[in-house]
Amino acid sequence: MLARGRSNLSPAGQRPVSTRRPSRARPRARTRASGEDEDEFAVFRFTLGIPGFDDEDVPRVVGALGAAGLFANRIVAGTDGASEALGRSETVGAALCLACAIAPELGRALKGGERGGGGRGSSATADGADGNSVFAMDENASEKAREDCAWVSYAVLTNTLASGVLFVDGDGRARLVRGTVQSRDDGAPDASKSATLARAGEAWSTASASVATEQYLDSRWEIDRAGANAWGFLSAASESVFARRCTSGGGGALIAWSDVPRAFTTKDRLWLGALADKLDRAFTHAA
Repeated sequence: MLARGRSNLSPAGQRPVSTRRPSRARPRARTRASGEDEDEFAVFRFTLGIPGFDDEDVPRVVGALGAAGLFANRIVAGTDGASEALGRSETVGAALCLACAIAPELGRALKGGERGGGGRGSSATADGADGNSVFAMDENASEKAREDCAWVSYAVLTNTLASGVLFVDGDGRARLVRGTVQSRDDGAPDASKSATLARAGEAWSTASASVATEQYLDSRWEIDRAGANAWGFLSAASESVFARRCTSGGGGALIAWSDVPRAFTTKDRLWLGALADKLDRAFTHAA
């Protein structure tokens, strides 16, 4: 008597075919390590790495190469070989080259218009009456925490209009300060990076009481009204400030400031909050 059901023989009747359904691979639980990898990728920025060359000027270089190609093609074709179709092609090509040439400036103008200023904060990398350019981080921290400080500060100053950034842990110790920071009262530079961190941490201790979880002061008028102009680490040229205190973990705080009004968009502020959590985790686990 034949058993009812589907045969487990292949059409050739020679090799058995398994009727079991292939099991689906179980998704891996997200580990802390994978989350850190995603954070590392989030702050990574691809550049050409050419000293003195702004990657935003790449379209201009492409346009110049295209214009040179059009000129060489015209010389090779000569006046006798020129046709109406070639003329139209050269016209279109010249228009594209012109568009590539003005694209960088147009992009900078649009970016500055969106954020209320004329581009990236100019005081981020230079000393002057408005403050000193510094880069100090806690040398006693773990190597991983110091790497996070370097990448986060670079990402903030490169990908936003920030001219300075400060991170203070939950105990009130400044662990990172980079960018343009208010000078000492006598105008002299700090004796060491540790002295810079100590001065920034002390200045934040007097300012932190006014910051609950998050505060965004998008103009000089707002800064003056909130009393943030007395924060000892802000440069005199600061026109907008964003502070984010972590509500979990170690309770650290990230503060970014810019010499451009309305410098930080909603997306920027969300991203800065994520970076604050990243640094807070780094120093909490290192403790």
